Amino acid sequence: MQPPRPYVLSIAGFDPSGGAGVLADCKTFEQHAVYGFGVCSALTAQTDDSFVNVNWISAEQIIEQLEPLLKKFVVPACKIGIIESPDTLIAVIRCMKEYNPGIQIVWDPVLKASAGYDFHAINIFHSLEAILSTVTLVTPNYNELQHLQTITNDVLIKDDRSVFCSVLLKGGHRLDALGTDTLYETGGNTIIEAGVDKVYPKHGSGCVLAAAITARLAQGHSLQEACRMAKQYVETFLNSNQSLLGYHSIC
Repeated sequence: MQPPRPYVLSIAGFDPSGGAGVLADCKTFEQHAVYGFGVCSALTAQTDDSFVNVNWISAEQIIEQLEPLLKKFVVPACKIGIIESPDTLIAVIRCMKEYNPGIQIVWDPVLKASAGYDFHAINIFHSLEAILSTVTLVTPNYNELQHLQTITNDVLIKDDRSVFCSVLLKGGHRLDALGTDTLYETGGNTIIEAGVDKVYPKHGSGCVLAAAITARLAQGHSLQEACRMAKQYVETFLNSNQSLLGYHSIC
């Protein structure tokens, strides 16, 4: 008999196409041999290449989904995707910390859908310190990092080190080092180079990366190991076919 799998949690939007959000996260969890729980933070109307609308789930409704799981199961790691507001995010994190103060939280700060839809008003994030001081890792792409630092007074990276929490700067939109990720921690930074020369873009690839990191953290891997292994998984996912909807392969 196999040993029990670690429990992991995704708090993310419901994407009917299955390419992003909580469905994509749970697919990723299954391939990593962890048991994934899914809590819905938004109902979206979208496909792989078009976005119609989003209906937000309130903090109270998210917590209502969360609490029965947290009361029964020990969840060592959680991935958070789109969520209505900083206040909602803080309330949800506070709830999780009450049940498990040591839970590792990976926040994927999705500000815009891959089809171009803006999820938030430009001035919604006044400050990030209250959020970043409570999470393990934030995973912005280059554009998201610049946007977050432009609309707030917070600097996430200074002198090649993270300021609040660890930051994985994804390389998919970088002009200087395309495909190269950089993990910034308080003690320094780690370069994670691309393992393939070419990839085919996929809807929800950022969700998949954050979910894969979450799964590896729950299995006991270090943050550096988790980020490296997750990048390898995503590269396989990106090259699984030439469409915008990727296939998940067994690790």
